[in-house]
Amino acid sequence: MERRTIIILIASAVVVLFVGWFALKHFGLLNKNDVPAEGWNREQAEVVMRQLCRAADSVGIDTNRYSFQATDTKKEFGEKFTGLLLELRYGLKPSRITYNKLPEKIDTVWAISMLKKDEGRSALDSLKKTPIFGHYTTLVNHYTRLRKAGVYDTAKYVRQTLNFYRYLNRFEFDRFLVVNIPAAQLNIYDRSGKCLLPMDVIAGKKDTKTPFFTTYLTDIITYPYWNVPRGIGIKEILPKVQANIQYLDNQNMEVLDEKEQVVDPYLIDWASLSAENFPYRFRQASGCSNSLGLIKFNLTGPGAIYLHDTNARDLFDQTSDRWRSHGCMRVQKPVELANYLMEKPVLDEGFMNRCMVDQKPQTLKLPKPFPVFVVYNRVDVDEKGNLRGYNDVYGLDGGRPI
Repeated sequence: MERRTIIILIASAVVVLFVGWFALKHFGLLNKNDVPAEGWNREQAEVVMRQLCRAADSVGIDTNRYSFQATDTKKEFGEKFTGLLLELRYGLKPSRITYNKLPEKIDTVWAISMLKKDEGRSALDSLKKTPIFGHYTTLVNHYTRLRKAGVYDTAKYVRQTLNFYRYLNRFEFDRFLVVNIPAAQLNIYDRSGKCLLPMDVIAGKKDTKTPFFTTYLTDIITYPYWNVPRGIGIKEILPKVQANIQYLDNQNMEVLDEKEQVVDPYLIDWASLSAENFPYRFRQASGCSNSLGLIKFNLTGPGAIYLHDTNARDLFDQTSDRWRSHGCMRVQKPVELANYLMEKPVLDEGFMNRCMVDQKPQTLKLPKPFPVFVVYNRVDVDEKGNLRGYNDVYGLDGGRPI
């Protein structure tokens, strides 16, 4: 019996090692030591490398990091060759994305096989078969035009968007949601780049920026509570309550202790509390006056960031200032978004208008997690193929206009 157990354990370990090895090779986690120094002709590969550099330059890739010297070892040259191939196909992770929840798949074996097969001569043909997202080709044409006209600042931002389009090749989703903060827009796309559901959003203010990340949207909550983040509670709500305790009633706010029990606010010595001494948290009850509105879309991070409805929907019509939240994203069409994500009509057209009282939060779990990208692209192409530029709302580019 013990021998049989040992055999099973050894077999299991072998399977785990094989699966891990296969995943590493095909999901882009192998290191540079996997690029072979033998089995290919460097002189012929250098000819192809120059062609690849010209192709990369034409689509906005900085080829300086792939420049090669005669003094480079064959292995070093091979690393640059395969690295350029992978960037042409998969782009680079946008530098401003600080939280990644979506799994990436990069076929490093493909790049190495191109080098070994025929010194990369078939690589360009292989790259032409790579799926192109949306208006990628149109954006490349705009990039070429801008460079010829010497409009290099705008061309720089076009390069960033082109890289994001290539970056999407790391993922195999049929549909996904993209929020572009400078545009204050939410779009759901399919793999080809067709826009399936567009709408405006209201994002974070400059001093409470919405972060940039990839994640999943997992469930929808109707009639949500607003669990006020501690920072907002201490900085904004506590001083107002200390000035006038009626603020809690006016805003339909509750006070919860460390055991998550509702506390009578009139039994609290508010004057004795401070940022350093505040053993409570605030929660806004569900309903029409709730800051999250009637629908909340939960994400798997980062932090307390999510999509939601709003109790001030008229802002979408009354102002062009779409950057006024604490960091979460208010959506213009919450019912349409909810029904799309649920893949069936779970909320009718009258849901937003009924605004029923004494409702408890109800959770609707999505059929499957829905991928989400929150990005900072200052240039893009509209449905007619026209170049669109957006303001540097967070000052990340020094406030330079397009």
